[in-house]
Amino acid sequence: MPLKLYAHAFSSYCQKALVSLYENGTPFEWKMLSPEQPEVYAEFADLWPLRRFPILVDGKRTVTEASTIVEYLDLYHPGPAPMLPEDRKAALEVRAMDRFFDNYISTPQQRIVFDVLRPGGQRDPCGVTDCRQMLDTAYAWLDKVMADREWVGGGHCFPLAYLTATDSGECS
Repeated sequence: MPLKLYAHAFSSYCQKALVSLYENGTPFEWKMLSPEQPEVYAEFADLWPLRRFPILVDGKRTVTEASTIVEYLDLYHPGPAPMLPEDRKAALEVRAMDRFFDNYISTPQQRIVFDVLRPGGQRDPCGVTDCRQMLDTAYAWLDKVMADREWVGGGHCFPLAYLTATDSGECS
């Protein structure tokens, strides 16, 4: 039974899972979440009532949250590109950067985008201002951290950190 990934193409969290699948050539079925496919969304909602994506289905097992999916794939469906360093201390650094990008870059960005999509009377200008301040602070911190690094994951590119950090270059 092939892996199934329930995801939306515009979600940075889904991109993280997709790149890890593509990076290792892992076969999977992409179950696109969109209004044009209500039956896929219904399957997804049955699998994960919190309705947050992506989720990965591997047989009878459902794996939630992008970072967990990446590590799950590395453990149960490994390929030529490791998702984390084997050294536990280096892996901790990669995980910390992964959480940084999720919590302080992707989440505020998504909140700003979602606010634009809301009807005019339901927008949250104070929340958007807070998100913009979070992004300014996060990028200032990141500029300092990256001043002496080529890769977010330290001396090497590991997809778990790479996926959230940059869209230029390739792992080597």
